[in-house]
Amino acid sequence: MLDSILENKVKIHTRDIKLATYPHTNSRVIVHGVLKDRRYIKVFDVTGTVKEPGIIHHIDVKLIIKPDPLTIEDAKAVMIHVPMTECRTTLDTMEKLKGLEIKSGFSKNIRDIMGGKKGCTHLCQLIIVMGQEIVHGWLTHKRKDKIPVPKDLESFDDKKFLIDSCRLWSRDGAKMKQLEKAVKKSNLVNP
Repeated sequence: MLDSILENKVKIHTRDIKLATYPHTNSRVIVHGVLKDRRYIKVFDVTGTVKEPGIIHHIDVKLIIKPDPLTIEDAKAVMIHVPMTECRTTLDTMEKLKGLEIKSGFSKNIRDIMGGKKGCTHLCQLIIVMGQEIVHGWLTHKRKDKIPVPKDLESFDDKKFLIDSCRLWSRDGAKMKQLEKAVKKSNLVNP
């Protein structure tokens, strides 16, 4: 039903977020995030000022991520387009990301550092969304070469990112069952 409703509608606003991970060194990656908000119609802001269609926010963030533990080593952001030049004063919050570990509670930690009146809600939201790309990009980089099956679930290094991260990775989910079978099979072959 919603598809047919939207069929002949014209957009009024979009937010595009693009995320990518690049190799940096053997163990480090660079995670790149871009947020673009675009308005498609003329609006009036709260002061009554006319705002024409166009780009509202264009923010570019790059993070160097190191392993053991997975941590933001360096952080840089550029606000290419913002509604007010004063928005760029919030870039000082990027320095506070250096040394932040990527673990459970990442989104809350980012909000504590740069959320609300401490910073820019758009920059904050982009970095929160980048959390998933950090994990998936780094795991992809790490697994470019075949790795051995863990000898047991306790020695499974990636459990802190994966176990209970979704229904399939829940403790009794399909991926955990596959991993348990692989561990048992590996132990039979390599006692």
